[in-house]
Amino acid sequence: MPKLKETKLKEIDFSVFKGMGVSLILAAAGQGRRFVEGLEGLENLKKQWILVHGMPLWQRVYEQFARLGCFERIVIVVSNPVERVFVQQRLPSACVVVGGESRQESVQNALVHVESHFVVVSDVARFGLDLRVLFNLFDTMQKQTLDGVAPAMPPSDTLVCGTPPWTLNRQEVRCVQTPQICLTSSLKKAYGLGKFTDESSALLHLGARVEFIEGSAHLHKLTHRWDFAILAPLIDPPTQHTGMGFDTHAFELHKPLKLGGILIESADCQNLGLKAHSDGDVLLHALSDAILGAIKGGDIGMYFSDQDPRFKNMDSAIMLQEIYALLQNMGYIVQSVDLNLLTEIPKIAPYRERICQNVANLLRIHPHQVNLKATTLEGLGFIGRKEGMGAQAVVQITSRPIDLHEKS
Repeated sequence: MPKLKETKLKEIDFSVFKGMGVSLILAAAGQGRRFVEGLEGLENLKKQWILVHGMPLWQRVYEQFARLGCFERIVIVVSNPVERVFVQQRLPSACVVVGGESRQESVQNALVHVESHFVVVSDVARFGLDLRVLFNLFDTMQKQTLDGVAPAMPPSDTLVCGTPPWTLNRQEVRCVQTPQICLTSSLKKAYGLGKFTDESSALLHLGARVEFIEGSAHLHKLTHRWDFAILAPLIDPPTQHTGMGFDTHAFELHKPLKLGGILIESADCQNLGLKAHSDGDVLLHALSDAILGAIKGGDIGMYFSDQDPRFKNMDSAIMLQEIYALLQNMGYIVQSVDLNLLTEIPKIAPYRERICQNVANLLRIHPHQVNLKATTLEGLGFIGRKEGMGAQAVVQITSRPIDLHEKS
């Protein structure tokens, strides 16, 4: 296996590869269940979304690659449409796609958007970009007739295999890493032939020409929670953020009225609901916007457009939970929720406890962390004329530190 070309960092210039025709795929989908195993209260944390110097890990990795200036296109693969919107508003120049059930399916979804001659595939979980390795991947591919080049490292542990167990010769075994560079046409063909764990294994199955070069310890992958120790020095101390949301809707006849996810059946607004593309739950809409404000995620309309027929009459509780998942991805928890309903009708007192309980359930917090107030506008404006209602929400969130010693 070829050794790393001894290139000094200050001599590395990726602009020499600018005309080579290379795109980049960053795999940032997946749940990372092994990483959060045993982390109480952080079961929905995603390693690709851990905050590093105030930004999600995928953004940090993207910026590391993007500043090299040698990629025709950068494609980021995420888990679901809500994540896609969040990432796209953070990185407008990137191509963001939704992945599949496996890493391979995710990369294949990204390959649909790749037309360049070569493609580099890397896992966001391998956050420590080694410029020497990347340079040698490009250099090897450019100078030889190959279908793929991948970095690999010898294992440091003794390896056993089979039943009864027998020992493998460590000199003949390598741990393959990413990033890997491939001939795009060969990778597309190879991934259509079966199920594989990475690009090099797919290309080898195809019978393609694959070269392995010396890898790097800097390309260590976040897999288990104890791997976080490598990243920990870059993590900010726990921080608090506050978000504010506001929403209004006009009344509409012959439509159910839902507030905070609770069906309101009051004599003073019988058969009177809220006009909206969704179910019109003004409290949950304001709360969703407050959460997005706290995580700097835009506004609810970016995720659930009132022009999209898929969201017609959509339950606002589902909207809230999908947006709340973004907050959980980053390791935040909700400390408090303060809701204010602006309306003349109905009287909210009979429903206050149920609404607070339901909001707490949706956010997996205690009801004492949710406060709900209501006020009239003393007959002023469209709300005062009983033509509609409004809602305000303030949310306080805090990042929860990762305890490497927590037990499952």
